[in-house]
Amino acid sequence: MKNFKMSLALALFYLVFASGIASAHPPKEISLSWDPGGRLTVTVAHSVNDPQKHYVNKIIVYVNDKIAAQKEYTSQTSGEAQSDTFNLGALPVGTSVKAEAFCVIMGSVTGAITTQ
Repeated sequence: MKNFKMSLALALFYLVFASGIASAHPPKEISLSWDPGGRLTVTVAHSVNDPQKHYVNKIIVYVNDKIAAQKEYTSQTSGEAQSDTFNLGALPVGTSVKAEAFCVIMGSVTGAITTQ
């Protein structure tokens, strides 16, 4: 009987733990939009049930592989995505711009563009 109770307790623990992991997921994709006025718009697809608890908590922007801007968040702007605009100033045509977005629970996603 003691082994049965221990097995049952372990099975319940596993189910609770596995369900928490299943609901946590990294951002799905990231899109970057550059306008010649020097503004970069970053949109991170991250569909969540509760944007107050499971959200994109940080976006880092790199220009030519150096950190140019960074913002941290305490919630997500919607249940579907996090979007923000970064004023980077005028950049020469052909500049490499990359953004990385992090989920508060797990994972990240990266995207890049080259200025036109």
